[in-house]
Amino acid sequence: MIFWENYSKISGKISIVTALLGVLVIFVGVLGELPHGKVAKASTATTSVTVLNTPPTWDTNIYVQETTASATSSPYFPTNSGSAVNFYASATDSSLDNYYLLICNNYASPTPGTSNGPPSCGAGNAGHIIAVSASTPSGTAATAATSTYEGDPTEIFYYYGYICDNNSTAACNAITFSPSSNPSGTTGPSATSSPFLSPFIVNHRPTFTLYQASSTTGYNPGAIAGWWATSTDPDTYGGRATDTVKLFVCKAQDFTGSACGPAGMWASSSFVTSYATATFPLGTPYPKGTFGAFGYIVDNHGTHASVGIKQSTDAPLIVNNVAPTISAASVSLFSATGSTPLLLTNLATQTQNFTVQFTVTDQNSCQTASGTNEIATSTINVYRSSITQANCRSTSNYNPNNCYTNNTPRSIWNYTCTAGACAGTTSATQVWTCTFPLWYVADATDVGSQFAPDNWLASASSSDTSWASSTLVESSVGTEMLQFLGYDVSTTTIAYGGLQPGFAADLTASTTVGLLAQGNVGLDETLYGDDMCPTYPSCLGSNTNTIFVANQKYATSTMPYVNATSTLTASTSPTLYALRVLKTIATATPSTKNTYWGILVPGTITLSGSYLGRNTIIGATSPSTSW
Repeated sequence: MIFWENYSKISGKISIVTALLGVLVIFVGVLGELPHGKVAKASTATTSVTVLNTPPTWDTNIYVQETTASATSSPYFPTNSGSAVNFYASATDSSLDNYYLLICNNYASPTPGTSNGPPSCGAGNAGHIIAVSASTPSGTAATAATSTYEGDPTEIFYYYGYICDNNSTAACNAITFSPSSNPSGTTGPSATSSPFLSPFIVNHRPTFTLYQASSTTGYNPGAIAGWWATSTDPDTYGGRATDTVKLFVCKAQDFTGSACGPAGMWASSSFVTSYATATFPLGTPYPKGTFGAFGYIVDNHGTHASVGIKQSTDAPLIVNNVAPTISAASVSLFSATGSTPLLLTNLATQTQNFTVQFTVTDQNSCQTASGTNEIATSTINVYRSSITQANCRSTSNYNPNNCYTNNTPRSIWNYTCTAGACAGTTSATQVWTCTFPLWYVADATDVGSQFAPDNWLASASSSDTSWASSTLVESSVGTEMLQFLGYDVSTTTIAYGGLQPGFAADLTASTTVGLLAQGNVGLDETLYGDDMCPTYPSCLGSNTNTIFVANQKYATSTMPYVNATSTLTASTSPTLYALRVLKTIATATPSTKNTYWGILVPGTITLSGSYLGRNTIIGATSPSTSW
């Protein structure tokens, strides 16, 4: 018997004796006697065959599937158009060849690659291949990827997975897999000749064709601002006829793809099929201005934003300017000390630092969006109540006795108004204080005065930075002006000249003392005096060396001494003299009235020399009927 053994491995071919498909042929001889008496022995022949390259096999439970499942609903979502779709599977090649994972859109036997290249889909590669992996080592997972693109309206992509090895005589596995009908794609199926179809789903961007604010003329604080958009989603597969869209209105162009960025969001809509609306309630107060409001549309899968013509365009939120207001109850008039009633203190001039205080309310807040004061200016008028607001508004109405108007030149009436603290854009109110002087002639209104039924009022008005002004608001409660007894005398000496004992000086212009009204009342005077002597103030009281106080007389006009009836008294019994000086009404020319004085030198005087004394004049408020 002849026996051959041949073991060799030749580039993908295996030749062995009685290999898997080899056939062993045995020739059996029949022992017997051959001619010539010789005996023959049986013989054998060894056979061989070459087994060509075998395809790779699928690794159990790592059949082809998407890396991230693409489904129509949660917990997995469709693949956004323009994004990558990744597939993976694992296979082992008996010859330890590398292999390829091939993803096709048709169920047809693939064509192995040539020259160690990748395979192609059956029935012609063009139009059927979805993805093919790189050459992947046996026993490890292969990944293949494709990218969807925006212009393709297709929503559903069926796919089939194949494995082929990387070999000069490449082979493909006859078994193909497509993931189970479970949309998650995470459970691999068993081998089948009729594979289940579990397509990957493409989510397309919604349209966005129209976007604008509900009002292009703006909103007042407290109103509800709104925006609307026309947008639709083209996707309908798998019961997705209700694919919906959502509108985001962002304060800046900082949309992240699923939410507004750091600048914040004005409003967002619910998910709707086409007509999205979003609203934002403006608080009170709310600063005026034009604020960016950028519109963004996403679909109900949350991260696929529209690239429509209106995406990221501005439909600004316009908050209108509204005029400020002032409450009458908040308008208060104070004296320089911050209290009431009003009190003049300076003779023949102005008393400073009277104040009007009031609260301004502005529904645009007391602060602008840029952080400055919203209320720009404030003005006041101050007047006696019976003058009325209507008659104390213009420059021509100005009267230092009873009406001080805001448009009076500052050289005449110099008032200033300043704003108090503002708590920011969340505060609608701000206290303003206006400081001003009043002349000494400002009419008194207290009990016993000429205008006792009256009081003093203030009217205030404020304007904002857009020059919208409040109405002129009058204080609801008046403030009394007290009587101010202010006076002076025209001279501090009464010189009677030289007289012989027994002679008199008549009441003439040369011995006149004027009483000047330097307050806001009419004047009388209280008079008393001292005896005159050469040793004044220490007079001895003798008839020979003292001119007694009763020797002086006074009157409101010139006259001979003998005709005068009013006699000067001592300080122990002062006399109120009804001089009746009128109240001053012109600030530069105080009202005045003269008292004329005369004296008799008694005939008993024997001591010659200069006689001195002192007369005291004290101003007194005259009855208001004489002012």
